[in-house]
Amino acid sequence: MKLSCTVSVGNRLLPALAINSNRKHVKSTLALCKNPKAANYCLILFSSQCKNGTKYEIKSISKILTRFLNEGKTTIQFHEPPHDLYIQADAILLKSFLHLLKRVLENKVSDKELTCSSMSVTPTPLKPVPKKLVIQNRSDYPLKGFPRTLEILHINNIRRCSLDRGILQLTKLRCLDLSHNCIENLPVELSNLPNLNELNMSYNELGKSTLKQWAWLGGRLSKTLKLLDLSSNNLSYLPDQLVKLHALISLHVDHNQLKSLPSGIGSLKHLRLLTASNNHISILPGSARKWRLQNLDLSNNNFDPNQQSNPAAIFPKPLPICSLKEYAARRVLQLQLAYSPEVLPRTVIRYLDYAKYCVCGNACFNIYIRQPHMLLLTTVAQTFSVSSDGLVYVPVDCYFCSLKCFGSAHYNRIRQPII
Repeated sequence: MKLSCTVSVGNRLLPALAINSNRKHVKSTLALCKNPKAANYCLILFSSQCKNGTKYEIKSISKILTRFLNEGKTTIQFHEPPHDLYIQADAILLKSFLHLLKRVLENKVSDKELTCSSMSVTPTPLKPVPKKLVIQNRSDYPLKGFPRTLEILHINNIRRCSLDRGILQLTKLRCLDLSHNCIENLPVELSNLPNLNELNMSYNELGKSTLKQWAWLGGRLSKTLKLLDLSSNNLSYLPDQLVKLHALISLHVDHNQLKSLPSGIGSLKHLRLLTASNNHISILPGSARKWRLQNLDLSNNNFDPNQQSNPAAIFPKPLPICSLKEYAARRVLQLQLAYSPEVLPRTVIRYLDYAKYCVCGNACFNIYIRQPHMLLLTTVAQTFSVSSDGLVYVPVDCYFCSLKCFGSAHYNRIRQPII
């Protein structure tokens, strides 16, 4: 049996001899072979550096380390020579190879099962590993499924109405572009992709999604997704689950029917680029005061250019004491703890998902103060774009989780000087 992989060979004697070894992974073929004239098995490692192959006796194996086997990594250690083989390969093929190696070590392999022809020691020519695939016609669609090694996948202009389930198996996928299709919703399993950094869903039909069909916002995407493009989807709202994407840097929601943004969008600490042009937004959430954006585009919205000063504030009465449920929920969101239907009841999940967010960034639920303020855009973005000339203030719908937050915002808010 042969395994196409990348291998780095480590010599355990080199540290004792004070010799530095810069190990590099090299494209190789590892073959499990049997001597036709004897009963012993061996491993032969072929690479561009050693085309004749390096032979290792099976009986010399001391350890096989499989802690990171699910990531396609393993280490085989030998008594003689004192070498360590650091192997990286496709996880499924590697598991199959090690399963056969284990059976050989336990003498559970019959002679009929491993013939000489199947154990040929000639190196396998290495094919280039596909990492990028662009599909712009239905005829380009792979008949045998997507290669598991894909890191970049573009599927555009083929009028797909749903996500291909094969994409959910691409654990190395970093960039997924499904723009210019007819997709109405995405499966919740999309949140399980462990390495997805960029998702482009522009020019689709996500505006037809129900609230439950936004459940893919979260999971592993909370820590990995950095760019999300939902432009031109006929969206009338953005789901509150969007605030679960804690690693998000760029968000594009241009050319939709939005009237507001999620209450907790200001809690996205890494957000640097937000474009929401050509919508119907007339007021921003109070948590926007926490933004530290490099670029903000709010052009062609419904902000009132005549409203450029703070309204008179009405100091509220003392707030009642929060319930234990609200205190616990606030703490869960403050610590950004992951939660799912496997852990919590759905009623609790809905309670957490639809939290309000104070201007301080903390969540609040039933106990809060709500008052409008004016936000000076230069305090939250280095560069910004709005349609009306001279418009630098926009209204914000502020929630305050305590009298302390309200008082701080009231006495420190910026007023336009009266001329």
